[in-house]
Amino acid sequence: MFKLWLKLELLLALGSVLADPCTITIPNDLPNPGPVILIQERLFRPTNEVTEVQENDEITLHCPGRRNKVVALGQETATLKCQNGQFYNEETETEYALADLKCKSIPTAELLVTENACAEGAGVFYEVGFQVNDDFHSVFSICYDSENEHALYSRSLVNGAAQSFKINDSTRHAFRANGLRLTTSATNTLYTNRHQISRFKTLFGTGQTYINKTSFMARGHLAPDADFIFSYEQLSTYFYANCAPEWQVVNAGNWLRVENTARKVASSFGSDLLTYTSTFDLLELPNPANNQLSEIYLDKAELFPAPKWYYKVLMHPNLPIDIVFVTLNNPFANVSSEVEFCSNVCEEYGFNSSSFEDASHGYTFCCELNDFWTNAMNEGTPYYDLPEGWSYKN
Repeated sequence: MFKLWLKLELLLALGSVLADPCTITIPNDLPNPGPVILIQERLFRPTNEVTEVQENDEITLHCPGRRNKVVALGQETATLKCQNGQFYNEETETEYALADLKCKSIPTAELLVTENACAEGAGVFYEVGFQVNDDFHSVFSICYDSENEHALYSRSLVNGAAQSFKINDSTRHAFRANGLRLTTSATNTLYTNRHQISRFKTLFGTGQTYINKTSFMARGHLAPDADFIFSYEQLSTYFYANCAPEWQVVNAGNWLRVENTARKVASSFGSDLLTYTSTFDLLELPNPANNQLSEIYLDKAELFPAPKWYYKVLMHPNLPIDIVFVTLNNPFANVSSEVEFCSNVCEEYGFNSSSFEDASHGYTFCCELNDFWTNAMNEGTPYYDLPEGWSYKN
């Protein structure tokens, strides 16, 4: 009898080894709109075009949002098990192709305000992601200073292994003001052309020339949607806590080149690139009425400052340095290299672009991180909260 059971166990074990794994090929196997996918109770982070799910391993599909659900199963959250190369739902006793398990609508992300301090106590972490059963799964983090209504930084990982296979979704969500003092409606108003014209008339007189139909302050993403692989990740970036006022010509100009460079670097290494994105200093513009500089806030209460600078830190084990791209958020400034406050290493490390010198699209240069921090922040040590396993270069 013992030998019989031993043979049975060996056969079962052998069958498990020989069974075909299930596969997820991106983007071909993904439905539209696709559910949030968890594998081994973690957000799915593909490391190639095809990901294998082993026999008897489970995946979770989640479609959060008002009246949202996995349409074919009629549930907000569903679990599938890999059996003989197919995903199987034990409740319905049916095999499903992942491409047939779409959500009713695109999953809605949440912004979780935590009590976890960041930036040496200057802010607290806002985690953006999805609550699935009892666990919150973060897509990216925002270190936020709620007292001054300012993101100290957004921290995210750019998945270089899957950039070539990501979902190129043109869908855009409305921004939400979760975690801010103003409501979403009130914050939306600040970015309307009508409001900005009125605001700049107050600052510069009725003859102001800064704001018109083609020149305006846009919602500048810190962690940009295009860094992420799945639609639900991309749309999770649409929170006001993850943006700051940025001139549209800069946003679509050299700042876009910086964001594209980060994605190219991640793709070239084929692995995660750690990024920190933020702003600093207050934008001031010449006032012809009194020949002085006027500070730019989008609101009368001066809760929403327009930053003078945007910057993005790139960190990767294969980069020789921790590099910072710095962009001037002032397309009206007739400036050149005199605005560089640290040694420009763009050319030295192969990141130079002739467009970076075009101030009308946001003058841009590169710094080594410590050089940047010392000169921009007047401190010696960056205050970024590094994920486990990451460290500064020098």
